[in-house]
Amino acid sequence: MEALIWTELGRLELSEKECPSCCKPDDVKIQIELTGICGTDLAVISGKEPGLPGVIRGHEAVGTVVDIGSAVNRVQIGDRVVIDPNQSCGECRFCRKGQLHLCIGPDGQGMPIAGLNISGTFAPYFVTKESFVHTLPGDMSWEAAVLVEPLACVLHNFKEAGVTREDRVLILGSGPMGLLCQIVSRAMGCNTMATEINPYRLSCSRSLSEKVVTPEELTVETGLRPGESGKYDVVIDTVGTQMGLAEQWVERGGRIVPFGINGGYQYLLRPTHYTQNAVKIIGAGEYLNTFETALQFAANHPELVSLVTKRYPLKHYETAIHELLGYELTTGNRLPSETMKTVFTF
Repeated sequence: MEALIWTELGRLELSEKECPSCCKPDDVKIQIELTGICGTDLAVISGKEPGLPGVIRGHEAVGTVVDIGSAVNRVQIGDRVVIDPNQSCGECRFCRKGQLHLCIGPDGQGMPIAGLNISGTFAPYFVTKESFVHTLPGDMSWEAAVLVEPLACVLHNFKEAGVTREDRVLILGSGPMGLLCQIVSRAMGCNTMATEINPYRLSCSRSLSEKVVTPEELTVETGLRPGESGKYDVVIDTVGTQMGLAEQWVERGGRIVPFGINGGYQYLLRPTHYTQNAVKIIGAGEYLNTFETALQFAANHPELVSLVTKRYPLKHYETAIHELLGYELTTGNRLPSETMKTVFTF
């Protein structure tokens, strides 16, 4: 089968790989229908994060079960499923404490994660354990289902930050994760504001909410209740480079949630500012026990489908990646970046 591999040369390439099969009693083989290109994939491709050579990339995926091991009893052939790529080992000290999202693997070298350090879903077939697949509701679209994994991340971050309907929430960035944060925040009843600089994504975000501005347009809103400063109780940075803006707009006693991925970004903190203003920085880690909640949320919010704006066959991966990055990797030439969530189809 053809699969998209991260090579020793630090780039994606289509390569021939042996089609995986069920080798263990609890294995499930899935024919992939859609697999999303994630911000973490783009971070590796653009050099912001390291990538492990030889690994099939991709971890946001949905598909149909085509084979099962002898001990599988929760799913059956023909079931439509979404894949949980984070394969917590159940053995390390964190798993034993119930902190599956902090798993370091049985060898202490890190949690096995599809598309990161073990084979992923940028391929037509994928095999995993039964415990890492979830059956889709009968009427859920593939497009909504492919957003369940990133949605589980969003829900976990909101839970760790203790977000309630009484909070004023500012979401920095309106890419796929930013839009998911906005949808969740508004569903909770929070007063929600968002930012974006890309004209296309700004327009997409404004189609779902009127309260979306460029960072320069952030101002103190009118109509505040007595005692409100106009700042925000929770500021979520979905870009990965917005700590300065987050500091500027977080309320006393508020929470900043760094959510976007950019390993090259650094920011000089002023600890006294955080101490005197009782501001917390919330690092949530991987999602924990939010996958089923995300499935239910997706089933109740059909507007999620609108986030999937482009579909490409795997062989057109260069076009898809360049479009998402907004430039060609080889030449650096700027390209139109008019997509929200892009997926590969099979």
